[in-house]
Amino acid sequence: MFDMKKLMLYGLFAVAFACVGCANNPKSENTEIVAAENEEIVIVEEKDSSFAIKMDSIVEDVVAMAGKKGEVSDTVISGVNFQNYRFHFTSKDFEKTINFTLPMLDNASVQGEIWETMLKDSYESKDLEQNLEEEFANYWDEYSETAGQEAKPYDSEEFYSMSWNIVPFFVDGGCVAFNSAVWEMSGGAMHPEWGESSYVFDLSTGKTISEDDVFDNSNESRTAIANKLYSLLKAYLKEEETTEDVDVSMMLNGNFYFTKDELIYRYAPYEVAYYAAGEPELSLSKDWLKPYLKVDGVLYKYWFKN
Repeated sequence: MFDMKKLMLYGLFAVAFACVGCANNPKSENTEIVAAENEEIVIVEEKDSSFAIKMDSIVEDVVAMAGKKGEVSDTVISGVNFQNYRFHFTSKDFEKTINFTLPMLDNASVQGEIWETMLKDSYESKDLEQNLEEEFANYWDEYSETAGQEAKPYDSEEFYSMSWNIVPFFVDGGCVAFNSAVWEMSGGAMHPEWGESSYVFDLSTGKTISEDDVFDNSNESRTAIANKLYSLLKAYLKEEETTEDVDVSMMLNGNFYFTKDELIYRYAPYEVAYYAAGEPELSLSKDWLKPYLKVDGVLYKYWFKN
């Protein structure tokens, strides 16, 4: 594949995460998710309680697909069943990759709520495999003359490339973590556009976990957290003048995930900095955050009551 494919794979698999908390559930075994060379998700025993996807080990070609129909397979991550959906199409002027790893739960209602949140309005969760098969079959028909050829992003203004990855990142103590990343490149564009979102779910209910579920409700706490993130942003950019137009309240954007030691906020390109700054990740330690947490909230229980 061409170099743009490599950018797409590594850019999209760079992970922003969503953690799901359920403090009353027992902790799962300490493991780590690793993308192996055969592109299957492998579980590796490790002392750390968090999961990490080793991006360096992801090979350039993520399209180990079963012909035109794509590939659907099952995997188990720390006792939770997941289903993988991998579909890829390439032609001279159009390219698309879908890589979803979604939970398969005993409670169909909970599973449906998680899937619908992740897939938004793009796909029907109940008929995902059929929807994807039909969509990619249509691409083979529509672009039949150049189907399978190497994409040429700079040869035509009609060119379009898109990749969407939904990847579980963290499973621990009844929590599951997801990153949803979309990458797009159009012919004639100076650079690709991409965005990554964190989703936080409670596996027992399927509900997302927000800042209101994690932080106490006082204005003083929210202001303190926002100001801390703003100072971290200035240190990240190393140029104070580049943050002059940033509204401090924008620092609490709801796009966060947590690990066993810290909570990390993530920002899209242009959201709080110039494009070349990429996607800033700003980390708050659990000890620093403790005074501002909701004591009966998911994160406080996970960090300090387990």
